[in-house]
Amino acid sequence: MFDKIFVCLDGSPLAEKILPLAQGVAKATGATMALLRVVGDNSEMAAEESYMRNQASLCGAQIRFLLSRDPPAAIVEELAKNPGAVPVMTTHGRTAWAEALLGSVALKVIRGAKRPVLLHRPLPSHAEAPAKIVQLVAALDGSKFSEKIIPSAVELAKAFAARLLLVQALAQQAPVGQAKGDVLESSYLHAKADEIRKKYAIDADWDVLHGDAGDAICRYVNGMQDTVLAMTSHARGGLERAFVGSVATSCIRHAGVPILIYWPEQ
Repeated sequence: MFDKIFVCLDGSPLAEKILPLAQGVAKATGATMALLRVVGDNSEMAAEESYMRNQASLCGAQIRFLLSRDPPAAIVEELAKNPGAVPVMTTHGRTAWAEALLGSVALKVIRGAKRPVLLHRPLPSHAEAPAKIVQLVAALDGSKFSEKIIPSAVELAKAFAARLLLVQALAQQAPVGQAKGDVLESSYLHAKADEIRKKYAIDADWDVLHGDAGDAICRYVNGMQDTVLAMTSHARGGLERAFVGSVATSCIRHAGVPILIYWPEQ
């Protein structure tokens, strides 16, 4: 169970757009909420204190200043001290390159957190993260690796009494083989939903998508209100380009909904 929500702020209005969702998660899970701000020295801390106190008073949160010249390392170290904490943050990226896409801080936190990170990339039509979750969409691909997101997705869905929906994207097939593919893959999702019901005492619906996985998932969730997408990243060897080429990155760029993303150790 999440027992702490760490909201990573940097003083920018963009970073604040995750606050409504962070508050909602804290309220639904009963977790305490803390605003994290990494500063280089005591003078920077003094300059930021008024801003942080104001933000904390608006959302009923605690404040944690971390003294470091390496923000992602400081955040990861703080997470290591708090195994029940979930980091929550926005992205700053605008291009397809990993560090530009996510911002170097977000990328390194995702890699080093060893737990799911709740991430929001504001789009013009979806600027602010939702304050509640009515639907949680867990993207699977049939592998045990992708299923590592399920426990956290279930936990969040149960906390909000939200609908849990499993999806899997199939590569587009010729008409002759499509029906067979649908049967095979829907059987996997049906079995996984049944397993989740028995193990976690929560019902899960499911849906089979078609086409490129990243595009299909983004089309599916884009425009959904009060929805969070949950998935693992398949990055290999810690390479940014592997991450950039992943389905997860496509979803971060285009889904238009917050993403609960998990980068498990291989």
